[in-house]
Amino acid sequence: MRNSSFGGNAQLRMAVRLAIAGSAVTVFGVANAQTAAGESTLQEVIVTGTRIAAAPNQASISPVIAITSLELKQSGATRVEDVLNQLPQVFASQGAAISNGSDGTANVDLRGLLPKRTLVLVNGRRLGPGGPLSDSDLNMIPNEMIERVEVLTGGASSAYGADAVAGVVNFTLNNHFEGIKFTSSYAFNQHHNNNPQGVGDALRSWNAAYGTTFPEAPAYSTGGQTRDLSVLMGFNAPDGKGNVTAFATYRNVAAVLQDQYDYSAVSLGSGFATTSGSAPPNTFGVAGSSTSVPGRFRQVTATGVNISKKTKTLDANNQLVNFDNSNRFNFGPLNYYQRPDTRWTAGALAHYEFNEHADVYTELQYVNDRTVSQIAPSGAFYGTGPYKVNCANPYFSTSMVTQWCGGTADPTKDIYLLVGRRNVEGAPRRDDLEHSNFRLVAGVKGNINDAWTYDFYGQFTIAQLAEDYQNDVSISHVRNSLDATVDPATGKIVCKAVLNGVDPACVPWNIWQRNSVTAGALAYISTPLVQRGESQLKILSIETTGDLGKYGVQLPSASSGVKVNVGVSRSTQTTALVPDAVYQSGDAAGQGSPTPPVHGSVTTEEVFTEFRVPLIDDKPGAYAMAFETGYRYSNYSLGFATSTYKFGLEWSPIQDIRIRGSWARAVRAPNAGELFQPRFIGLDGSSDFCAGGAPAFSPQQCLAQGVSAAQYGKIDKNPASQYNGRIGGDPTLKPETATTKSFGIGWTPSFLQGFRVQVDYFDIDIKDTIQRIGPTTVQQLCSNNGLLCDRIHRDVNGSLWISPTANIDDPLANQGALRTSGVDLDLSYRFAMGSYGKMNVGLVGTRLQKYEITSLQSQPDSKFDCAGYFGPNCNANVNAPLYKWRHTMRATWSTPWHGIDLGLAWRHMNSVTVDALSPNVNLNGGNDPATAVAMGLVSSTDAKIKATNYLDINGSIQFAKSVDFRLGINNVLDKSPPIIGNSNCTGCNGNVYSQTYDTLGRYIFGTLSVQF
Repeated sequence: MRNSSFGGNAQLRMAVRLAIAGSAVTVFGVANAQTAAGESTLQEVIVTGTRIAAAPNQASISPVIAITSLELKQSGATRVEDVLNQLPQVFASQGAAISNGSDGTANVDLRGLLPKRTLVLVNGRRLGPGGPLSDSDLNMIPNEMIERVEVLTGGASSAYGADAVAGVVNFTLNNHFEGIKFTSSYAFNQHHNNNPQGVGDALRSWNAAYGTTFPEAPAYSTGGQTRDLSVLMGFNAPDGKGNVTAFATYRNVAAVLQDQYDYSAVSLGSGFATTSGSAPPNTFGVAGSSTSVPGRFRQVTATGVNISKKTKTLDANNQLVNFDNSNRFNFGPLNYYQRPDTRWTAGALAHYEFNEHADVYTELQYVNDRTVSQIAPSGAFYGTGPYKVNCANPYFSTSMVTQWCGGTADPTKDIYLLVGRRNVEGAPRRDDLEHSNFRLVAGVKGNINDAWTYDFYGQFTIAQLAEDYQNDVSISHVRNSLDATVDPATGKIVCKAVLNGVDPACVPWNIWQRNSVTAGALAYISTPLVQRGESQLKILSIETTGDLGKYGVQLPSASSGVKVNVGVSRSTQTTALVPDAVYQSGDAAGQGSPTPPVHGSVTTEEVFTEFRVPLIDDKPGAYAMAFETGYRYSNYSLGFATSTYKFGLEWSPIQDIRIRGSWARAVRAPNAGELFQPRFIGLDGSSDFCAGGAPAFSPQQCLAQGVSAAQYGKIDKNPASQYNGRIGGDPTLKPETATTKSFGIGWTPSFLQGFRVQVDYFDIDIKDTIQRIGPTTVQQLCSNNGLLCDRIHRDVNGSLWISPTANIDDPLANQGALRTSGVDLDLSYRFAMGSYGKMNVGLVGTRLQKYEITSLQSQPDSKFDCAGYFGPNCNANVNAPLYKWRHTMRATWSTPWHGIDLGLAWRHMNSVTVDALSPNVNLNGGNDPATAVAMGLVSSTDAKIKATNYLDINGSIQFAKSVDFRLGINNVLDKSPPIIGNSNCTGCNGNVYSQTYDTLGRYIFGTLSVQF
């Protein structure tokens, strides 16, 4: 483990020592404390969504989906996020299949409202941040410790505080294990490369047309091995009053490169002129990168104004020729489809009930996770120029002197070039990310008297990041190394920076001749980057729950009394991110922008209460009826306060039917990155409607954006679809507010034992969302409505990407709105089949009715609905298609043969349409969606993602009650994921939505457990 530069290490060591000491005290108490016979532990549990204890079979008023430990085992997944992503209420976010842009964590995103609006709990208490600018990291949760996962969708801020806008994911961990259990898992992926979308044909056609030699993927791919080991140990106190459960796990995941799959062996363009210009209409083409080898060059003035009309490259004799598609660089094969990862976890959960008034508990969790993301080599990129080069450069060919210098190698004349040259002599860029996270909870709970209970606890969480970025290129060193000359004293070729004393270590980088880069030049231009970060969360909370029925507070029509919960809490979260000087200066060419430091702290003081009022019991037309309400007041050190509340009603007219409805107000306070990150120029957006030879906007529309008539039709598009924005945080941000409505009906027919169905409608409406307007909307509002034009800053050539001065001002602000609504279906049926055993069938599905994004609340016309769509606008926030219907169905057959169970799962994702074919003008850019494909404005390759179905099977067998073996195959039919061209695949990796679909083919796993 690498050391952090923060003082938090001392705190971490102290916390670990205190936790171990606390656990030892608890264990000692378990072994030695004497408790009066007949005293029992609490027989009630907390239902996710409320803090009021309820009987275990009492359901929540809010919709809750549960995942059992058996379902986790049947999935074969060693990563918790892979299981959650199969729920139709969950949209893929950060995970193992993300490489470019990964922060090394794993997140959960409920309803597609982003992980920052989903609260993650462990045993009803906050998990905490995964890093200085990260959301909660699911890598903290070891699979073997999970008893169940409860997913509550909808606002729960009144119960749990800010962040619970989209809902809550609560992991209940095993704190009562007895014995020793060893578990070992092994899994790998296998795939036949026979993609039906003609990707291999596109690559072969490209090679034939342009004489390139882009390699094809192998016919068969096997890899991505995962090894997982865990040990679970636990013992109960002799008097049965307590337990200690300890665990340790190890997981190792092998890397998978994109060159192993035919759909990712090359970056794909959609195949029509407005996207890549690289293929005939309605066929995939090779996109590649124009930052290539032997390079791409354009002469400009010192201020960056284009001089040459076309970009140039080198032929076999190092002479200048026009750059064309055959010179593109295929970066896809070098990127990871699955990042390598090594994770260690350890911890313990202990509790002991000294008496009915004092049940002491502690939770200790530690994880060290190290992963590496890899993308193609860095280089000199267009946006880092122009570069000054002397006409007497000794490496120049005759054509360079002729075309750039007027035919004379004049040492007194300097020229300026935009350069796109890939550093293929160097290694791929590798982002080495290590997270060391520690979480400690210690508390005591019990009865005050026969009516009141209490729970008091403290929590300390620390998350440390050690990031080492390797193999990037220094812009300043490239600038020095390209300007070479002859040393008059020695006759050797040296950098001008050596002669004038600017940098005596400079070594010329000879990219003007093929195969001429030296090891010394490579070492000189390469630069490592380092940053360290830390986030801490401290919580103190005390609450008490009372049964007022003990004091006669009870409606005469009800069989039980009013219950109330009251509590106060105080939490402090501090964040620090310290990048090194290279990160902060923006000198690394492959980063796209400077990385500023972040420091800040927020303290929140809260008071909260809940009431549950039984209204009617066992009356005609009302088998049961109850009312629930809650309120929370939160005061932030940022200078604002919030109030959140909820109201809920449940009614069972008869025992078989239960109707429930709720209304809640939730908030989300701005997080550390949104508050404290300084403004900087970074990547923001994938389109410039005024760029290219045939711009999407008219000359008049582009004139409003500052594009002159002379520039129109001559502005270079960014081949990687990456444009600049001036982005960052704002310390004056205020909380978002959300209104959540839900209504549901459940049916458990008494005449059909084991059958259950629950249907719930949800509506989440968020106002004052903390978001950027988005460069697409800014351009549209400027060109079509004359608004926000002052935010668009083009450079001297009209570009929005070639220099830092080219950008769209797009700061975070409380300026947008987001609304989603739909219907959830949750049904199950358990039944006996006589001599054939038992069957358990369940289905969870979601019908998405709306996913409305309003870019600017002050402009209602900026609203668009993304339900049923994907693409650059709809996926600007959520990195997954927004299916109108999605479900997972599972069936488990407990056979009559001892110890043998069989499982089957069917995962379905509905078809989705590219957002450019929406009737909304904010999505289609004013183009008629009915004729967009026929006109070549949208390629049929990207017009629609067809419905996708996956079939999973698994089986288990038990030997001698102590050995359990499970074998399974996910994606049995080895279905390839849907392929999308680069301009429409926002949030993709390797031409696919890699966190959503089964990207690596079949997943074959085996698990062996031995318990004593």
